[in-house]
Amino acid sequence: MSADSPPPRMGPICSFPNSVRLVVNMKAELQEVMNMLRKLQGAIDFSNAPMAEREELAGDVADIMDALFEAMKKLPDE
Repeated sequence: MSADSPPPRMGPICSFPNSVRLVVNMKAELQEVMNMLRKLQGAIDFSNAPMAEREELAGDVADIMDALFEAMKKLPDE
């Protein structure tokens, strides 16, 4: 490389198709977590724990699901 030649260009860190694949994979993983939370919600609903404890746990799970849903909405569409 001579002193007159421009420095080599840096390529993108990740290509567009890889970015799309990453978003699709992330959405799939978040959906899987959401499904696990739904199963947990069902287990809480039908457990033998005291009602107050079930309601508290159910509220915690609902809050997590709401936050997860909001995070999923912020991801770009495929």
